[in-house]
Amino acid sequence: MKDYFRIPTMGLAAALVFSACATKSGVIAGELEISSPSFDEVQGKVWVLDELVSESGKTVINRQKLELDGMGDVFTLVIDEERISGKGAPNRYFSPYTLGDDQEISISPIAGTLMMSIVEPEGLQEREYYGYLERVNQWLLTQDKLELHSESSEGDPIILVFTPGIVPESN
Repeated sequence: MKDYFRIPTMGLAAALVFSACATKSGVIAGELEISSPSFDEVQGKVWVLDELVSESGKTVINRQKLELDGMGDVFTLVIDEERISGKGAPNRYFSPYTLGDDQEISISPIAGTLMMSIVEPEGLQEREYYGYLERVNQWLLTQDKLELHSESSEGDPIILVFTPGIVPESN
């Protein structure tokens, strides 16, 4: 008789344990609840462009290539409560932005300094970088990487992938 009660009791105990674990991990009543990161986690940090990825998943440019070319301090991004700013190649830039629902973001036309570039990184010109930023429509924060989803001037999807970093001041 004891065995008749022990099996259902063990099953009930296992279900309760699973339910408690599932609730802690974000699964509630059979539905997956995904918590979106807050934009506060993005603001106030220096972000450096780690890579630019095309629609096909091909890396157009990456941080390692920039550093090998002696351009490790270009293509930075700082986001505060009202605007973005950073360093292109070689100019400093800024622009207001607007947040929308579902991690949407819209960046206004970029303004900046007007220094002439003697050398620009191969694979990504400063004006292209600004254009990608102006066409950003969504932001995602995954594993300490900030992804800004944009498109090329032809309308092809582009992802700008930024990592947190400290960029040394150039002389």
